[in-house]
Amino acid sequence: MKYIAVLITCHNRKIKTIECLYSVVNKKGLLIDFSLDVFLVDDGSIDNTVNDVLIKFPEVKIIKGDGNLFWNRGMHKCWSIAASKDYDYYLWLNDDVIVYDNYLDELIYCSSVNNHEAIISGIIEDEKKEKILYVGADKNKNLIKPNGSIQFIHALNGNCVLIPRSVFDKLGNLDPYFHHDLGDVDYGFRALKSNINVLTTRLVVGSCIENRICRVRKNHTNIINRFKSLYSPLGSPPHINLYFRLKYYGYTNAIFYFIFLHFLNLIPDFLNNALFKKRYS
Repeated sequence: MKYIAVLITCHNRKIKTIECLYSVVNKKGLLIDFSLDVFLVDDGSIDNTVNDVLIKFPEVKIIKGDGNLFWNRGMHKCWSIAASKDYDYYLWLNDDVIVYDNYLDELIYCSSVNNHEAIISGIIEDEKKEKILYVGADKNKNLIKPNGSIQFIHALNGNCVLIPRSVFDKLGNLDPYFHHDLGDVDYGFRALKSNINVLTTRLVVGSCIENRICRVRKNHTNIINRFKSLYSPLGSPPHINLYFRLKYYGYTNAIFYFIFLHFLNLIPDFLNNALFKKRYS
């Protein structure tokens, strides 16, 4: 028997959250014997998410947020509570992901062939099953594509990630300094620094809608709104980027990028397009 805690954070997308939960608890086709506990942080939703989840999934453990946790701090809170019980695995899952029938079999198989001492990131495709969206990137910043084998990840995507107990015992929780973004990448880098492998599944394990938001610059608006967006949790707050880059890229890189983020948001749209084409649009 495998004991698994599923960790999810949601905010005001009730339909997606409900669809995700249905896919998670569906045991059809699974080969492993497991016990699944779902922990859901509802970060201040006003769309009746909590009531509907409690009606449809009374077994889900609801943790309430104040609307200011966002992804990383919501997952940190969720994990802190789940970790009070001794699970074999912790599964990060975005609430917009629909996992396939094979998802746990594939994740745990890939963990088992690595002696349950590696982080396993599940490959996620788009809803039309036409392209890969999330799993992680290689050292050249290229999104990794499935090839039937387990592959090494350099920069981790946190959409569907299995953390064995042995890894949690060494690394602990997500870093709460990160508000929404970068906490998953940071966790993967922490693992690599500790000689813990970060790996893909062999197969696609789920789907979701592609997120095409540019975090570092909001276009087609004025400079005040650009900086409000940049410094918001859903943007790319320069102080958080500074903290992240000082940890992994050094002082020069961190300071340069801090200045660059402000330059990028000071210039008008036409100059952004002239200098960087569609990179920041």
